[in-house]
Formats: sequence, C-alpha cells, structure tokens
Amino acid sequence: MPSSDSFFKDVFRSFFKTFVKVIAFVIALFVIVVGLSTLSSGGGRYTTTEMLPNHNWKIHSFSTETPTIVQIPIQGTIGLNRVTTKEQLQHVICDLIELDLKPGMLKAILLNINSPGGTAEDSDAMMRMLMEFKQKMKIPVYAYVDGLCASGGLMVSLAADKVIASSPSLIGSVGVILSPAFNFSQTMEKVGIQAVTIHAGKGKDELDPFRPWTPDEAAPIQAITNGLYDRFLSLVTTHRPRLTEEDLRDMGAKVVLAKEALDLGFIDEINDSYPNALEQMASSLDIVNNYQIIELKPTISLSELFSSDTSVIMRGVMHHHLRVPGDIDPELQNKVLYLYTGSKK
Repeated sequence: MPSSDSFFKDVFRSFFKTFVKVIAFVIALFVIVVGLSTLSSGGGRYTTTEMLPNHNWKIHSFSTETPTIVQIPIQGTIGLNRVTTKEQLQHVICDLIELDLKPGMLKAILLNINSPGGTAEDSDAMMRMLMEFKQKMKIPVYAYVDGLCASGGLMVSLAADKVIASSPSLIGSVGVILSPAFNFSQTMEKVGIQAVTIHAGKGKDELDPFRPWTPDEAAPIQAITNGLYDRFLSLVTTHRPRLTEEDLRDMGAKVVLAKEALDLGFIDEINDSYPNALEQMASSLDIVNNYQIIELKPTISLSELFSSDTSVIMRGVMHHHLRVPGDIDPELQNKVLYLYTGSKK
C-alpha cells in the first residue's frame, strides 16, 4: 500500500504539470493575439464592404463595374460611438477610394440619419468632409431621415442635396449646449471643507466648482457658444435657403414633425417608404434598372478588442450609469455640443 508521502507527491506532480500546461497555453495565446493584432493594425482597410438590398429588396454581389450608391449611417450620438465620428467617416472615404470602382460608377452618397446630434467638433467636421468629397467626386448626396435629425444630425444633413424624411421623424434643434457646471463652494463652507487649485494664467481656473464664481466668469465660454451658434445659423440658412436667421432664432432649439419641417424648409420631401425613396433616387440617377448599394462598416482589430481603454475584460472594470431625461453622457462632459437633449415625443 503506497505511503501518504508518495500519494501527496503524485498529486503535487500532477498539479504542477497541469499548471505548467495552462501557463504555456496562456503565453502561446498571448503571443498569437499580439502577433495578429500587429498584423491587423499594420495597414490595409479600416472597413468591410456590406451589400445592402435595393428598392426591390434584392442584394447583388459586389462589382467594381456596377453603378454604386454608398450608404453612410449617421446613427446615435455623433462623436460618442465609433460608427459616427469624423475619424470613421474619414476611414469610409479612404476605403471607398480603395475599392477601385470603375470611373463613373460611384453615383451617390446616401446618409441614413437617426441622430440627436453630438459634439460640435465631429458634426461640423463630418459635414465639411462630405461637402468636399461630393465636390471632388462630382456626385450628389442624399439624406433619408427615419427617426431623429436634430442639432448635430441636422448639421451633417446640410451636406445633402436632397433630404427626405418619414412622417413621424423629428427635425430641427438648431442650438449649442454644454454640460451643466456645478458649484459646491457654499456646501463646502457649511461642512468646513476648503480647496485650492494651483494654476497660472488669468482665467485658467474658470468655473472652478470649489470656490465662488465671479458674475462674469462664464462670459468667455458663453462667447464661444454664441460664436458656434452663429456659425450654425449661417450654415443652415446657406444650405437651406428657405429658412432665415430670424426664423431660426424665433424657433429656438425645438424639433418639429416632418410636415412642419417640410413647410419650414428643413427637408425637401416626405416619403414613408424607404424602398420607394431609394427607387426615386436611383431613377433620378438613371440607374434604376442596374445598381448596387453598399455600406462600409467599421472593423474591430484585435488590438482594439484587447485594448485596456476599450475592453471590459482587459480593464477588469464595468461601469453602470443611471440615466435620467436630459442627462448628458459622461463622455460628452466639458465638450461643446450640437445635441438635442429633450424627449423624442
């Protein structure tokens, strides 16, 4: 009968062998992931090409010799999700050029919009990028709104030569907003807490929440906000000439249903059928009997998947946020926004 010492030695030896195998597997997996991540981030395309159905709900195989409409989704909060940012739009445009469509086969851009807006920086940049691209390629840009086209979403839609919306869509909200600034100085005084902010340069500690604010402390930030609002007004009246600056100032930052938006001049047409709107676009381009629709969707590289900045697994931290109506996402704090924060209904 084996001794207890021999039994424990066998158990330890077996455990040690298993442990070594697990460690070796983890190391090998890590090496493979790092290698593939390096390869995936070393160049090539940022997007994958997805074929979409035409107005007859038919999907064709991709061809460089077929007249092409490129759909670009403007969905969700601009600048917040990785699908709707100025960087992603730049990737789409670069990869679109890399598709090597035959000359004259790129016929139009179609913006599929359902967005409350987002950062002023991304909204403005995306609008300008689309303007420059359509002028360079000499193609029209269409926009189809099914849901919300507000503030920064409206800004992006200004690049479109024609804007079509479904009846229940909400359009408008020409305005600028920043996240709320809070002051805790009175509360701190009551509980006997003091704070000091070390700074150099006049105004460097503007709106410091831990000390009383001066009456004109917000003036520089308000001036920036006013300047961006004036730019927004100017862009809307330039690209939607039926609207006047006086109209927009009187209307404020509210949204309206598609019928009123059509009457005001925000949109050009109401069409509750996306396939029918698509057929009309293709017909106006003289390609209704032979065309393809594609969307260039962002890819996720392994380096992004395992990034400590984006991966919950690698960070080991999961955040939970309780959102209330009108609340602004924490990632948009301290940013100038073209964002509709009201209720959709």
